[in-house]
Amino acid sequence: MPLSSGRRIEISTDAATRLHLAQEWIENYSADTEITLVAHSQEAANDLHLRVVESRAAAFGLKRVTLNFIASRLAQRTLIESGTAPATNLTFTAVVARAIHSLQSTKKLTYFAPVATKPGFPIAVAKTLFELRMNQVPSESLARLTRGGRDLAAIAETVETELAAAKLSDRAVLFEAAIQAIDSAEGVSWIGKPLLLFDLCLISKLEQRLIETLGQRAKSVLATAPSGDERTVTALEAALNTARTNNRVALGRHTQKSLTLIKEHLFQDTAPTRAELDDSVTLSNWPGEPRECVEIVRNIQMEATQGVPLDQIAVLLNSPGEYRAHLEESFARADIPSYFSQGTTSPDPAGRALLALLACAADGLSAKRFAEYLSLGELPAPESTKDVDAQWVAPDDELIQSEIETEEIETNLASSNLSTDPDDSPIVDGSLRTPARWERLIVDSAVIGGRDRWSRRLAGLANELQVRIDEAAPDEESLVLSLKRDLRDLNSLRNYALPLIEQLDRLPITATWGEWLARLRELTVNALRHPEGVLETLAELEPMSAVGPVDLYEVQLVLEPRLRDLRVKPPKRRFGRVFVGPIAAARGLSFKVVFVPGLAEKVFPRKVVEDPILPDIQRGDTDPRLTTRRDQLDNERAALRIAIGCATDRVYLSYPRVDVQQSRPRVPSFYALEALRAAEGALPGFEEVRTRAESTTRARLGWPAPADPNAAIDEAEYDLALLANLADLPKEQATGTANYLLTANKHLVRALRARSRRWLRRWTQNDGLVDPDQLGFESIARHQFANRPFSASALQLFADCPYRFFLSAVMRLELRQEPAAIEVIDPLTRGSLFHEAQFEILSGLRSKGLLPLKPDSLKVAFDFVEQALGHLSDSYEDQLAPAIPRVWIDGVNSIRADLREWLRRMTESNEVWVPHKFELSFGLGDYGPPHRDPDSVDHPVELIGDLKLRGSIDMVERGGTNYRVTDHKTGKARAEKDTVVGGGRYLQPLLYALACEKLLPGKVDSGRLYYCTADGGYEQRIVSLNDENTRILNSILSTIRQSLVDGFLPAAPDKDACKWCDYLAVCGAYEEKRTKDKPRDRLIQIKAMRKLP
Repeated sequence: MPLSSGRRIEISTDAATRLHLAQEWIENYSADTEITLVAHSQEAANDLHLRVVESRAAAFGLKRVTLNFIASRLAQRTLIESGTAPATNLTFTAVVARAIHSLQSTKKLTYFAPVATKPGFPIAVAKTLFELRMNQVPSESLARLTRGGRDLAAIAETVETELAAAKLSDRAVLFEAAIQAIDSAEGVSWIGKPLLLFDLCLISKLEQRLIETLGQRAKSVLATAPSGDERTVTALEAALNTARTNNRVALGRHTQKSLTLIKEHLFQDTAPTRAELDDSVTLSNWPGEPRECVEIVRNIQMEATQGVPLDQIAVLLNSPGEYRAHLEESFARADIPSYFSQGTTSPDPAGRALLALLACAADGLSAKRFAEYLSLGELPAPESTKDVDAQWVAPDDELIQSEIETEEIETNLASSNLSTDPDDSPIVDGSLRTPARWERLIVDSAVIGGRDRWSRRLAGLANELQVRIDEAAPDEESLVLSLKRDLRDLNSLRNYALPLIEQLDRLPITATWGEWLARLRELTVNALRHPEGVLETLAELEPMSAVGPVDLYEVQLVLEPRLRDLRVKPPKRRFGRVFVGPIAAARGLSFKVVFVPGLAEKVFPRKVVEDPILPDIQRGDTDPRLTTRRDQLDNERAALRIAIGCATDRVYLSYPRVDVQQSRPRVPSFYALEALRAAEGALPGFEEVRTRAESTTRARLGWPAPADPNAAIDEAEYDLALLANLADLPKEQATGTANYLLTANKHLVRALRARSRRWLRRWTQNDGLVDPDQLGFESIARHQFANRPFSASALQLFADCPYRFFLSAVMRLELRQEPAAIEVIDPLTRGSLFHEAQFEILSGLRSKGLLPLKPDSLKVAFDFVEQALGHLSDSYEDQLAPAIPRVWIDGVNSIRADLREWLRRMTESNEVWVPHKFELSFGLGDYGPPHRDPDSVDHPVELIGDLKLRGSIDMVERGGTNYRVTDHKTGKARAEKDTVVGGGRYLQPLLYALACEKLLPGKVDSGRLYYCTADGGYEQRIVSLNDENTRILNSILSTIRQSLVDGFLPAAPDKDACKWCDYLAVCGAYEEKRTKDKPRDRLIQIKAMRKLP
């Protein structure tokens, strides 16, 4: 190939060399000469421009652009005249998703039909089609392929049709238009001038053609490229019709530093003479990516103290996804300014709020999804504008940006002057007022889902609250205030939620993208506090307005990847900050110090995976320019050469020796070995590399801190580093060393003391309610037996763990409930439905005079079962909205079978006991069962000593002048057959028997637990009400009473009691182990109680 003096291609492994050559070429022209500089990135173009300005003080005519930018400007008039608009990556993916959905719905896909509905399929196809279109591969070539070729050709043709119909131009169309427009009026400013192609990356036919077209019309051309990027260099040679010139090292840098040797010999057949590694190259390993990033930041601090400017330091990533978040956290901890070239990502509350609303609509206006939306704190202020046009935001994409950047206008809604009274507004700072009370209200109302149900359930709860307010006694002022507060909160919720639910309900089933975008914009400005990011994403889809019809599923599929996380743009200038970005972003840049992390297997190099849509063997048959696995491997090697080539003084290579997520060791990749070979002249083994890397890094996975506290990047590391050294110090030196922690932070000192005291061999206030102060005694005084009623169920919790009794009965903590459709009938729901059915069946039988039940009345009893279970199951079904009707029906049929067997066994009983009263309640007031016996009382019953008991007796049976109380159980029979109190776990038979004596005239003979279902085997546990059993019960009540008086309710669980405890998250999993080391003298009564029969 002939060498042209007007066209040069200069390649080098050293970025500084390429920068020097480009700068020297520009400076050969006068300062006012118009030169077109086409760089890989705007940062590279700006850096080169500043070097030129620094060298000769002026450079007026240097026009700095990227390849995408110049293509969009050349094609601008053509696109305007044809009425087409540029399609962003998001838009193109949406068009592909639309094409796939259309072909799949008409059953025109065969090979890809099984995976066509998978969420990742449109993205994979869009990536493949993008490459095919940029290489101008016709669909006819695809149709000839045997493995899915016809399907791919059909998708490609459909995408082409959809783009034309929607008047959209993707990158391929835009580049074609740019090539055609080069000789038009639009191309005047780009031709006939010196052209500098600075470290471009050319991977497609259209990019090569555009470079060829520009080069043919340029006065002179210089192209630079990194050595190792063979595809780009070959494309440049073909486009410019000239051969490459290889430059070994930056001019004037003929030294034998290890860094220079790596640049010259990496992935080459050559090797240097044997030499030791100097300080210009460092290889280390660390336990996991997070720790690796921390150590990178620590080394950056060290370099900065030695005078290296921060903007002369770079962290170059081959796998940004694995490292970006860890690096962002590490830089923030060390308070080091950083420049992430691709920006950073963080969860986007606004985007996720809109996705939650769309999921709410897709799930039938699910209350659970709506609650998820509200929890994100994105509710707009009442005064915020709801004008869609006033909040229009331009899309963000290089192909459709204007040439002149405008400063962003920051809007701080928090500082705006809101005049609304917060007491009257349903929303304060983006969240509903009293969200905890609201969550309880939405659970109480059992909305579950559906527009009619939302309105009906919330209105029903409001009516219920108003009735309770109207019926409240005059002396119940506190209850009335509480009910009025709930009603006010409910009205606030209704005023906000119902209009939004109606708006979601009006979303179309199918519509064009234009209709969807209009609805989504309206929804966004009405439902989001910070809609700007969402509106920007929707603006990108505007060119697709004519495409359709599409359904909600397609809309979610397109929007979810973009709205879930927020991309935070980098600062406009990177100077004064550490550069962090993918290796490709560093093309054309040079730094004094470069960090290259991740040199582990499957990280660097990344695992080479064949394209699932168009495999390599078919790519070779289609077009040789298409990327294959061989090309991917070459790209990985070129990436390491580019990264190391960016460094002028030092490069830090590192890899994680542990895969933290999968808990397995990692080995260095071959690239780490090759780097050492290129620097030292000999290829080391894997074990040697591991040993050498670990010799300088004594880091532990479980203790994330340096050996020297002075090297810590933040206070947490300093504390850990200091504490790690204390274990090796003599006691007299270690004592008091960490005393500063007690004054560093009041919350820290409280947490440290609480944690340490729980492991002491004595009882402390951190072991539950133990030895409270005066305020604690005053608080617990309200919960003594004489001052408030207790239920039998609450008292039974004391035997399992006194602290569980305290949290449940005193603090009244409950598990968080979510408003969701049930999938199975849980035990509590089953028990409630079973008990209500029993009440109606027994009441009906009593009204007909059919008790005691005889065999000849069994058919009538079964009719009562059907009648009661029929309307009760309908009521429960309406309230719970089961997700799977078949499962609900099976559950109801199971209850029906248990009730029928319970009645059948009743007819076979030879006992003298006759069912007499049902749901005899006491002390429950408005909170008792929906139906109760007329002899029920609102006040609690006072029993042994001063205990005030409240509850409801399922059934009272009469035998002559005596009574027997029965508590029906619907679970398994866990009580022993000779149970009296079961160590304090089964108090209901005796407590209810004593309560019955207070409520009814006559003697109570006994109490029983009747396991009246198939799960319980229809077994019963009868406990006689005699002096001995009453004494046993009294000893239990005395123990509980004394614990309340003494304020001693510790976390002292019985064996295995923590396994199924609702408060495991409060205490932790080690309370049983901790209690064993505590003094046992204060637990004597509790342990004795647990041994009672």
